[in-house]
Amino acid sequence: MTRRISRFCRFFPALPSALLFITPFLIPTCFAATSLETIQTRISQYLKRPGIRSTHWGMEVIDTADNQVLVSLNPDKPFTPASVLKVLTTSAALEKLGPDFRFRTGVYTNGRLLPDGTLAGDLYLVGRGDPNLTETSEDPAEKPAIRDLAGKLIALGIKRVEGNVIGDDSYFDTTGNGKGWTAHDLKSVYGAPICALSLNNNVVWISVWPATRAKQLVSVGMEPRNSYYRIRNLGVTGSRRARRTAAVRLIRGTRTIVVSGVLPARQSINRYVVMENPAEVAASVLKEELRQNGVVVEGQAGALHSGDMSPAARHALVLLAERESQPLIRELEIINKQSQNLHAEMLLRTLGAEFGGEGTEEAGLQIVRRFLVDAGIESQQVSLGDGCGLSRENLVTPRFQTSLLKYISTRPYFGLFLGTLAVSGMDGTLKNRMTAQPMRGVIFAKTGTLNGVSTLSGYMTTKSGKQLIFSIFANDARTSITRVRRTIDEICSLFVNLY
Repeated sequence: MTRRISRFCRFFPALPSALLFITPFLIPTCFAATSLETIQTRISQYLKRPGIRSTHWGMEVIDTADNQVLVSLNPDKPFTPASVLKVLTTSAALEKLGPDFRFRTGVYTNGRLLPDGTLAGDLYLVGRGDPNLTETSEDPAEKPAIRDLAGKLIALGIKRVEGNVIGDDSYFDTTGNGKGWTAHDLKSVYGAPICALSLNNNVVWISVWPATRAKQLVSVGMEPRNSYYRIRNLGVTGSRRARRTAAVRLIRGTRTIVVSGVLPARQSINRYVVMENPAEVAASVLKEELRQNGVVVEGQAGALHSGDMSPAARHALVLLAERESQPLIRELEIINKQSQNLHAEMLLRTLGAEFGGEGTEEAGLQIVRRFLVDAGIESQQVSLGDGCGLSRENLVTPRFQTSLLKYISTRPYFGLFLGTLAVSGMDGTLKNRMTAQPMRGVIFAKTGTLNGVSTLSGYMTTKSGKQLIFSIFANDARTSITRVRRTIDEICSLFVNLY
């Protein structure tokens, strides 16, 4: 991977600042004219296919050697970018915060620690936008976030907490969702609520497996383990041939998760419910972790939101323990390779909190717009509704997107940023696309998908060694997104193989 990124970076640092605009599908008078004419002809044929021709297409492809526009179709018309918008959010964050920025999560108190180990006061678990507070880790050497903080509190000699354990998410002004998200989005894992103190991507995973005998209640597990939610188990074990009707649901406005239906023998299911109050769940997990390690907690788990505490009271809080996140550049890999919506939205609000005075969506978007002005990128036709691309209020043009990618390629952090993008046939959202040679490993890009929308934008290296910047947008598709996505991949293949 490092070798591939280094190969890309050699070509980009000295790109000129202006683009050479040409009319759509104009053939340049150069040695590659015949190949380019073939590419352009085939693209025209692809876009005339049944189902594809009714889709609204926009694209721009640029040869970085001379900034020549190779293909330009509706370059200045606004398109819904879907998750391609994450390129804007993550590049603005990298520019403003730097690759080594770290999120900090702390535990504070309004009381004092007595010699006998009693904490005379409350514990405040204060979140500052770390999107990776999880209770599970693929790295066995990495302690889960809450467990790590609990261990640090115990190391201080705390044996009893007289007060409450409070999750404080006031670093962001509101706990909510992105502008323009649908009701369906809000019920899905990709539309989880945005909170400065987020745990486990703000979802609770429920595992259900059968008992040893039919008609017995099923077994239920919960991740993260907490006392905030109560499991109401109505599920029963069926025979091996029984019809599976097992279901998991959260009764909205309550803390009750209901497991019901029939689960056939030798089968298991994993489902999720979206947290309604992530900060309070996080406080509950911390309280549970302390109790399991012998610390008596007399109070309850609760939550503190923006405006709930006076500045004077907040200033009086004393830091007991703190946890720093991984460097920002590692977080950007998660956002861009996995297309993680919640993380992108938390990053946007962190920009607002750090540079705009408040951790709101609008404050974050103002910082992003300022980034575009400072970069000299024309954005009059750009409309921003959120930071992840889920909102239908987002509109960008193909020319804007390639201009943004071109600007990123001139920045000192370009090599790092390139490593955050999905790689064709290798990882992220491109792992199962363009897997065959010579496509594998030569495209570093961000994907985007919504109903009727498929997009791809990034950098590619052709077989002849040319470096291209490209943006391909497909909106209003009336055929399957799989078919549209295949057409986008075919267009990329034309350039890689023929140009």
